[in-house]
Amino acid sequence: MGFAAVKTILRTAVLYFQNMTLSERKKILLAEDDSSMRRFVEIILQQAGFEVVTAEDGLQAMQIALENNLDAVVADAIMPHLSGYDLCRMLRGNDEKRNVPLVILSGLAQENPDKPDCLADAYLFKDANLKENLISTLEKLI
Repeated sequence: MGFAAVKTILRTAVLYFQNMTLSERKKILLAEDDSSMRRFVEIILQQAGFEVVTAEDGLQAMQIALENNLDAVVADAIMPHLSGYDLCRMLRGNDEKRNVPLVILSGLAQENPDKPDCLADAYLFKDANLKENLISTLEKLI
């Protein structure tokens, strides 16, 4: 596929997403304490057509989650005030939020995503495949 074809496809995709109303777009809560990583993942999600609400820590994420109708939550595993795991446990314990798909992101390869207290629907590493893995995971979960 040549450059012109790719450019045309991208232009068509941009027009498609610009014409979508906010009510048609899936709303994702992104909780990440590292500002650079938060912006990076936010851009990935926006380019995939999601409406993104961001939180700087787990406590802010919990407040946003309780106040909004969300289609999914993407949370860093380790954050100040409330970890992604704690956020997950709290949302799973809330009758209104327990079925919201939850994805945990981690930069630590030695963490065990299969531990019993991890109630997330998916566990992804912050690696070179994050973009593809995150988008495909959310498409499956939502």
